[in-house]
Amino acid sequence: MDTTENDILLLEKFFDEEMNAVEREQLMQRVKDDEPFKALYEREKLLIMAIRHDGLKNNLGYLQSLEAAMEREPIATTSRKWYYLAAAAITGVLVTLGVMLSRPNDPEQLFQSYFTPYPNVFDPTVRGEQTTPRHTEAFQDYEQGHYAKAADELGALYNEHPDPGVLMLLGNANLMVGRVEEAKQNFITLNDKFDSLDLQAKWYLSLCYLKTGDMEQARKILKELGETDISYGSKARELLEKVK
Repeated sequence: MDTTENDILLLEKFFDEEMNAVEREQLMQRVKDDEPFKALYEREKLLIMAIRHDGLKNNLGYLQSLEAAMEREPIATTSRKWYYLAAAAITGVLVTLGVMLSRPNDPEQLFQSYFTPYPNVFDPTVRGEQTTPRHTEAFQDYEQGHYAKAADELGALYNEHPDPGVLMLLGNANLMVGRVEEAKQNFITLNDKFDSLDLQAKWYLSLCYLKTGDMEQARKILKELGETDISYGSKARELLEKVK
């Protein structure tokens, strides 16, 4: 079993709340100190949240169908007590699940639902120039999910030769490893200094504000994007409805 697989099993144990306080503290310290592990932690958290959300919806549908079936069945006298106990239990679970699924989305939940790292569409060329081995390595690290390493490499490449594609990936890599303020500055620069990818930059900038809880700035950008016909327009309008 390789290191990555061991780390995934460790994170599953963490998210399943099977760790004691000391183990949890040690893991969170590693998240703080180990950038690759932090990136893996963020990806696993996003995956588990999606799985659990789908599971809640499936359970809710199952319980609703079970409740409907019970209403159609005649109640035998000997089973009357069990029936009412079961009905009460199902009703309680339905109420709980309904509240969990219908409660307003908080900023972190919305961020996790809408953030997807921008794909690397810039390899093998950057602004018409052949890429160097350093470009290739940075792009490969980004594609393989080594976001902390990719961020360092992309940052160095951008400082040597400012390019919107490199800056877009740099902002996403920083956002993926939790460097939200750095990502925010990346997207602001991309929007202000380049003619290409500026609208995409605004979408990711709105997600930066969302993640930090600055709902006013997030709404402002989403409203602007929602008035356009670009591919992000429909997502911006949808997200704007949830942050009002």
